[in-house]
Amino acid sequence: MYPSPMKFLVAALLLAPSVMNAQKTCMPMHADHGSSMMDMHHDKPPVPPSKSLSVTFEGHSLTFSIQDLLSMPQTTVHVHNAHRSTDETYSGPLLAGILDKVGLHATREFEPMILHSNIVATATDHYFVMYSAAEVEPSFSTGKVIVAVMKADLPDTEGGLIQLINTTDARPARWVHGLSQINVTSMTPNN
Repeated sequence: MYPSPMKFLVAALLLAPSVMNAQKTCMPMHADHGSSMMDMHHDKPPVPPSKSLSVTFEGHSLTFSIQDLLSMPQTTVHVHNAHRSTDETYSGPLLAGILDKVGLHATREFEPMILHSNIVATATDHYFVMYSAAEVEPSFSTGKVIVAVMKADLPDTEGGLIQLINTTDARPARWVHGLSQINVTSMTPNN
């Protein structure tokens, strides 16, 4: 025997306040309920600063200090920050250069690995994004992905000291403030 429709209605009405409270604690609310998701982004508190970057690939892991990142060849990018409606300038090493140091080399031999690998970049506040390895490698992409340590020629204190910035996305949703970890996973079968 199935419960009557009235029992379902009563149960739904009793659970509705619990669901609403759960949504309030899980979803950040903006004071202006009519604002867009883009507006909500910069209402967040600043991320804890990242003092170093840990990069892992194929069981190899290296940690880069800010000084290590500054000593690498620097690339400067000029991007539009759609969240703030401002043009900004960032400098830092190419992510591809950092991946080269942990063993993902931009060579013909590694081309299948690059084409079948993904990158998860994680911030100090646990925000994370994904990239394909091909889109960060200059031989495959016209865009640039950098690990920024400078903003407008000054240390980037606003972005958590280390940021991941790209020049290809229309919005900075895949920029990572307070970048602390990069994990590369290959989908290529081991031979």
